[in-house]
Amino acid sequence: MANNLPTIPAFEAGTNPSESWRHWKEGFEDYLEALRYSEASEKTKTALFRHLCGEELKKQLRAFDLKPNDGCEGVTLQQVLQEFDKCFLDYQSEMFASFKFLEIIQEQGEKFTDYYSRLRNAVIECNYGELQDRMLRVKIIQRLLDKALQERLIRETNKKAKTLQ
Repeated sequence: MANNLPTIPAFEAGTNPSESWRHWKEGFEDYLEALRYSEASEKTKTALFRHLCGEELKKQLRAFDLKPNDGCEGVTLQQVLQEFDKCFLDYQSEMFASFKFLEIIQEQGEKFTDYYSRLRNAVIECNYGELQDRMLRVKIIQRLLDKALQERLIRETNKKAKTLQ
């Protein structure tokens, strides 16, 4: 199956491993299809995966406890992709959601109600549980543009009940 199609770049997790994996997997599947490797043996497809995936995924692949299924000779590409799907789904919500939440700042000229609304929507994805209101309160105070208000809120929340209200 000779080709002139350039290979795809190796996988890089970046700051959003779940999204990076989804895009890389799509590119890999398109590559298989474009070169008609999708019709090749499982051994060939998994070898191509290992060749293209890069060191980061190769290390993880070695750590998986994959065994042949359904009487197959070896592990199927589908099994490999499913293991990585499971692995990267863990990154999808909490870690990246927390990262994005903590990066939110009040933009110059942005109304506080709009800023608060963005924070409120973002904090839900973080799965902070009982700490959600506290994290939201800390985040609001941390990134306020109005420094006088920021100082007042820090002082007041030390004296009074520490509720979001």
